[in-house]
Amino acid sequence: VKIIVGIPTFGRTWKLNAESGISGVPPVTADGAGDAGTVTKTPGIMAWQETCLLLHNSKVADVPNDRLLRRVGDPSKRLGSYAYRLPKKSDETGLWVGYEDTESAGYKAAWVKNRGLGGIAVFDLSMDDPRGVCDGNKFPILRAAKNGL
Repeated sequence: VKIIVGIPTFGRTWKLNAESGISGVPPVTADGAGDAGTVTKTPGIMAWQETCLLLHNSKVADVPNDRLLRRVGDPSKRLGSYAYRLPKKSDETGLWVGYEDTESAGYKAAWVKNRGLGGIAVFDLSMDDPRGVCDGNKFPILRAAKNGL
């Protein structure tokens, strides 16, 4: 029996409020699942194509600065990426999202190969970026995972 490692194409989101603190660094107090995304339409889940457009370094985002998320990478490559936006006022909610991006998907696939594990499972392909809205490349997480193998 060999282990199959999952690589999701979606992120889990949480609402941040005044009690969440000022850093965005986990663990943070959350006020329930984040609002439903425009693609997923499910509270607490954002597809990669939704997340990438909200990141500060997005090249295609037509999003007001106060709605953008600050990306935090993981230099150790052990915990994954997350991004957040703190609430600006006490009556406003912020957002925290933990997600896989192309860098982490490629690293995870290479790790699976180097360890001789059973393989990877990329799920759900519809939540990757099938139209290439993030950077012009279709299915970037799937491609990064494939290239990592």
